[in-house]
Amino acid sequence: MNRMLTHARRILLLAACFLLAPAGSAVEARVGSVVHYSFFDGWPSEHYALDGTQRFLPQGQRLRCDSSGLVRYRSEHLRYTVRVNPAFAQRLAAFDRLLEARGREAYGRAPRRLVQRGAYNCRSARGRRGRISEHAFGNALDFQGLDFPRLPRGAAAPAGMPRRLRRGFSLRIADHWGPRRTRDAYHARFLHALAEQLRGHTEIFRGIVGPPQRRHRNHLHLDAAPWHYAMFAYEVE
Repeated sequence: MNRMLTHARRILLLAACFLLAPAGSAVEARVGSVVHYSFFDGWPSEHYALDGTQRFLPQGQRLRCDSSGLVRYRSEHLRYTVRVNPAFAQRLAAFDRLLEARGREAYGRAPRRLVQRGAYNCRSARGRRGRISEHAFGNALDFQGLDFPRLPRGAAAPAGMPRRLRRGFSLRIADHWGPRRTRDAYHARFLHALAEQLRGHTEIFRGIVGPPQRRHRNHLHLDAAPWHYAMFAYEVE
């Protein structure tokens, strides 16, 4: 009986996902582009503390958020602090480790600062009446970019890294996701590879929304919703 009820709840939740999915117009695939546009890519296999939390408001009910259980997550190395659910804080720690590893691989050193637009925010999902944003649970982060220090003296630069990137620099989704200058293509490849890697690591984040989606052209929305989904696109060389 419990298994049947769980299955029924999943069917209802899936139906609601399609009816109340994040707003945005469809992205058409073109030659030389990679497009991910799916409101639902499957159920996660791992258990997560917030999976059973109600995501939808009854008609006419106003949203009220309980932030008493949130914690202040302070990154050990990436100089950012956000208020989030304790379960999501563990995922941010894994994200930090991934960023450090990817930074060393692509740029020869780890980033020193993560730039973000916020995490906890008591609000409904924009453009979808009745659906509660993952931000309202402290279960999402809006990631804007990274700041990198100068490459340490004597350190070997990764193969293919432009020489000018030995200096310190800022990496931003707003500037580098769809680069207007050829010289920024290296940054674009880094960001695209990061998004693809996160899409495959659902134990870190389950949902990703980024450029060119409306209201997401300058950041990646990253959350741990009860289902997998991805909505972003980019040009390839």
